[in-house]
Amino acid sequence: MDDRTDNAVVEAGRKRARRTALWIGLVAAAIYAAFILSGVIGRAH
Repeated sequence: MDDRTDNAVVEAGRKRARRTALWIGLVAAAIYAAFILSGVIGRAH
């Protein structure tokens, strides 16, 4: 493999890692929001 191929592989890995981290963050934020909202809704009733 030459340097360009190595860089392409590394860049693809970074892009995949970034996308995975974004999805994990979104899921975590959704779960957090669900807990907060369930607490607020639970107290109202």
